[in-house]
Amino acid sequence: MKIKILIIGLMLTSTFSLAQLKTETGNGTEVITKDSVQISSETLMEKSPIRASLYSAILPGAGQLYNKKWIKAPIALGLVATGTGFTIYYNNLYRRYRKAFIAVQEGSPSEFSNLTAEQLAVIQDDYKRKRDYSVALTALAYLLNIVDATVDAHLYTIRKDKEMTLKPTVLQSEMSIEPVLGLAFNFKF
Repeated sequence: MKIKILIIGLMLTSTFSLAQLKTETGNGTEVITKDSVQISSETLMEKSPIRASLYSAILPGAGQLYNKKWIKAPIALGLVATGTGFTIYYNNLYRRYRKAFIAVQEGSPSEFSNLTAEQLAVIQDDYKRKRDYSVALTALAYLLNIVDATVDAHLYTIRKDKEMTLKPTVLQSEMSIEPVLGLAFNFKF
């Protein structure tokens, strides 16, 4: 009961503490002004990470298209689609060999009647393992697709910042006369 009252009290306190008022005294009069934060339109985030995450969760690669990462979108979609294809392929083979294994155990004819029950058990276990690995790798590719879209949306304003640049440059090597390619990081403040 005490914890519930404490939580409700903290929520009410935080709700009312968002609108802060400043009092300024000048010439004997008090002027109450509302505290405001000025945010310029240049510093606002242009891409929503939540929207990019939802797009990628619905269709892999859609969040990358939202972030204008045209090359990453087909790669993300291809990884998840390929993993799904392998999962379906190995699941179908597993079910065929499982059906044949059960038929051999029962003594009825099957499409793989030339194999023994032990051989069928080993083969079905192999396809089951491959199916499980492909499910795990597909789920990993799907989650990385969502994380990539979210991170790209978070970093969108930094990428478009004119004061912070990372660009290729040609450097003179101390060891030889030949020029060396490098990256220059410029930060203006």
